[in-house]
Amino acid sequence: MRDPTWSRIVAWCGAASFASTLLAGARPASAAGVAVLEQSPRLTGTAYAGTAALAEDASMAFFNPAGLTRLRGGSLVATATVIDANIDFEASSATTWGQPVTGPNGSLDAEGGDSGALPTFHFAQRFADQWVGYLGVTSPVDVITDYPDTGVTRYVATLSQLKTININPAVAFGPLYDVSIGAGFNAQHMRGHFNQKLAVPTIPFDTLFGRSIGDINSLLESNDWAFGWNAGVLWEADPSLRFGVGYRSAIHHTLTGTGSLILPVVPIVLPNGGSVPVESRAGFTVPQSVTMSGAWQPAGWLQVLADAQWTNWSAFKQLSVGLSYPASVSQTLGPLAALLPTKDSIYEGFRDTWRGTVGAQIFPDDRWTIRFGSGFDQSPVYNANRTMRLPDGNRVQLALGFGYRIWEQTFVDFGYAHFFIGDGTANETNETLDASNIQGTFETSADVFGLQFTYNWEHVPWEGLPFVSEESGS
Repeated sequence: MRDPTWSRIVAWCGAASFASTLLAGARPASAAGVAVLEQSPRLTGTAYAGTAALAEDASMAFFNPAGLTRLRGGSLVATATVIDANIDFEASSATTWGQPVTGPNGSLDAEGGDSGALPTFHFAQRFADQWVGYLGVTSPVDVITDYPDTGVTRYVATLSQLKTININPAVAFGPLYDVSIGAGFNAQHMRGHFNQKLAVPTIPFDTLFGRSIGDINSLLESNDWAFGWNAGVLWEADPSLRFGVGYRSAIHHTLTGTGSLILPVVPIVLPNGGSVPVESRAGFTVPQSVTMSGAWQPAGWLQVLADAQWTNWSAFKQLSVGLSYPASVSQTLGPLAALLPTKDSIYEGFRDTWRGTVGAQIFPDDRWTIRFGSGFDQSPVYNANRTMRLPDGNRVQLALGFGYRIWEQTFVDFGYAHFFIGDGTANETNETLDASNIQGTFETSADVFGLQFTYNWEHVPWEGLPFVSEESGS
């Protein structure tokens, strides 16, 4: 017969652990929230200055689709970016069930950074005098923190990962009186993986079995499709000066998924271990943003760029999660199943953020381009709401890059950026029965390396068809 004490602990700790795991894991965990700007390595080299105004190839439609009208024919862009995050945490205190926690050999340090590759694809084609179509496949959210399973952070967080695939068709019209407009539709798939450990209290098991029985391993996967839109305006004041404004709407996800509590081996009670299935449902929003950019070419060899972006993170106040259990759990736990929680919530309290950058392009000859830039990126996270899964902070960016024209309309570009991220503190407590708490300091930085291949063409493949005039692509 299953021990009722063990069943009660599984019922309470198991469900509460899943609530905590999803709530913590669904928090943004990337540069300045979940926003990933690395959609164009050509722009990486300018510190993402001029994103909504530069309009040199199809990739820049992500920031402002109106810029597509500057393409004479079409553009094909493929990119690959590597993001290398360094997250060093040193705990000053860590407890679970009121007992101290350390890592291997008493360690209080943990490394949560990781490296990952981010590909994107962009295609644009002019199909009439003043009309250009576009299709982009990007990843606006792609973040991960991964602490060791045996580290000091394990009862608060181990793996946290959010990834998206964003499919973005768009169309642009113009210029009309030097103004172009563009708009697009976004279909976005989000997938998350969130893991952590849950300690089983040593009493009564150390008394019954003469030892502690180990940890419960909490594993959760969830996903969702959601939809949004983007739009932009480009004003070409004169051949050397233009301004752009780009807007991306909020995208509201309802993440659903299944998970498991992997139970340790318990003599007599669970001689082979076991697992408890849980289904979860939670809302998460990628916030809206507005980008304002300028591009000015005072001389043939020099172009000066600037960017300002506002992101509506203050809309993200509270995250709620609903939990449900299959009938088999009720059969296993009996009356104790009524004690399982069905919802939980956590207050986030993010703030709106601003990003500001300046950069330049230098053209020493007709083949080479040299780029550099710098900027400040404000984080929605500060000491009062920083967590192990989102050890974010304000950052200063330094960037450089170069481009080379291989053939007449074929280019290769490289961009590098280093992010100096301010040190921060964390004091996080699980909203679960174990009340696991961890306190400490973070040292964080990031490096970005990007490579881009671009092919632009000036012709329209179906020139001469009834809906295409002779001037198209000229």
